[in-house]
Amino acid sequence: MARACTMKISEFYCTECGRRGIPLPRFKGNFREGGHLKVLFCPHCQKEVNHVEITSRGSYTYQDFYDEFSRGRFVNGERVPIKDLPFCNKECFNNVNGRCWNAKMIKNVEECDL
Repeated sequence: MARACTMKISEFYCTECGRRGIPLPRFKGNFREGGHLKVLFCPHCQKEVNHVEITSRGSYTYQDFYDEFSRGRFVNGERVPIKDLPFCNKECFNNVNGRCWNAKMIKNVEECDL
């Protein structure tokens, strides 16, 4: 007796430009956790870069990606671990639980002065 093939579509978002990439179907045995990084071709950047996987099965959502991307937590396509982010005591957009998520160290008048 044939078994039903369970597939789910995973969405991928580019860590360079933040735009939606090419979605991929995943078989039941090949599911990845949300937030998984995968090197894919970005049709917007026109190069191969890391993309963040967002699935309907996980707790990592597009809002989580948007928060990380907009605050600059991705450097060279890699997510900087929270333990490596500098401590911050200022009240600004990049301060999340006492850590400065501006991993790109962009100095802006309205943001942290690192």
